[in-house]
Amino acid sequence: MDRLLENGQGALARLASLYENICIALLGAMLAINALNIVARGAFDTPLNWVWPWTMVAFLGWVMLAFFPLYQRRKDVSIYIVLQYLPLKAQRVLGLFVSLAIMLAAGILIYTFPERLASLRGTIEIVGLPRKILIWPLLASAVPIFIGAAIDALRLLRGGTYEPFGQIDVAEAPQ
Repeated sequence: MDRLLENGQGALARLASLYENICIALLGAMLAINALNIVARGAFDTPLNWVWPWTMVAFLGWVMLAFFPLYQRRKDVSIYIVLQYLPLKAQRVLGLFVSLAIMLAAGILIYTFPERLASLRGTIEIVGLPRKILIWPLLASAVPIFIGAAIDALRLLRGGTYEPFGQIDVAEAPQ
């Protein structure tokens, strides 16, 4: 069982790296098309009207896809300041509570996905893509977050130590 949990965490870490690279590419594309628009306006007095809608589509995807790498790298919530004063058993209980809360939040997003998908109709103006495309990155983050929280909960139930969110490594600390 421990091996299965480790393999699951490894797969999620690789998926987080993939999502992070996709987010970097989306950010680069947004910066490039907006720079192109600035140059077109300044040099040719011609705005590129398609830039803003495509930037918004890319931005929404970028934000939603970034949720999972932030969760996986444990950079989203900081409870470490409280956690360090608790005994080990209380840390595990708190960790289990956090994992269950994350599973609940991600589970609600997954459970309500069909309803959210059905409510999106029509196409995105100028972009021409169906509005339904906007919700898929949210599901793409919610599912691995749910799986990661389930792995954390199982690991804690098997006696593992809680790895808190928001803990800053010495190498990351500002100088």
